[in-house]
Amino acid sequence: MAPVSGRKFLDQQLVEIKRRTQAGDRVAVSFDIDNTLFDTRGRAFAIGKDFDKANHTTYFTGKTAKGMGNDAKETAGLVGMSVADAKKFSAFWFRNFFKGENYQNDLTIKQTVTLAKKAAAAGADVYYVTARTQSEEAFTIKQLTQAGLTGVDDKFVVSKAKMKDKTPEYKAGELAKIAHNYDFVPWFITESRQDIRGVQRLNAPVTSVLLETKFSGTGTVSDETPIWKVDVK
Repeated sequence: MAPVSGRKFLDQQLVEIKRRTQAGDRVAVSFDIDNTLFDTRGRAFAIGKDFDKANHTTYFTGKTAKGMGNDAKETAGLVGMSVADAKKFSAFWFRNFFKGENYQNDLTIKQTVTLAKKAAAAGADVYYVTARTQSEEAFTIKQLTQAGLTGVDDKFVVSKAKMKDKTPEYKAGELAKIAHNYDFVPWFITESRQDIRGVQRLNAPVTSVLLETKFSGTGTVSDETPIWKVDVK
């Protein structure tokens, strides 16, 4: 079976959003944030430079954000860290990656930010369902607002209570709540195959769209999943 075109699906849903909202229906869409709206390699690079400074190393000298990996292990390998330093870097990454102050270093993924703006212009409420925590929510709101997204507040930014909460279960539950409160919720977009697989397994009543990029990871999603391929260079 040929993959479902995510771009075509989303264009069709934008038309449907406008039709539904003009008819008086309440409509919402939802987006993941990290590596869906924002490329976290900028954050990774800033964390790496802080690691060098703290440990008197030079792994990130002469590197760029685009040369970073999707996680601590991949990044350590790309810059050629020793085994001992890679272990230290993993702990350093864990302490700093979800600190709100570091979100400002992310790079914008223009295609998805533009889509969120188009959905809002068509009349949809836009929700941001993220694995970030509630304690850092003010930084998330600031980041989304600075990207030109409007109407962003703690109602529309949906964050974990605790980092240890299981992400697929948490996201599936929050998507079900959003679907319950609206007449039409056409999509949830994320780059994570793992999240989509979990959300689909838990039967969240929203169509998950895979933003297929270098960050998407491995794993299978249902054959009916719309796939939007975006080249995040």
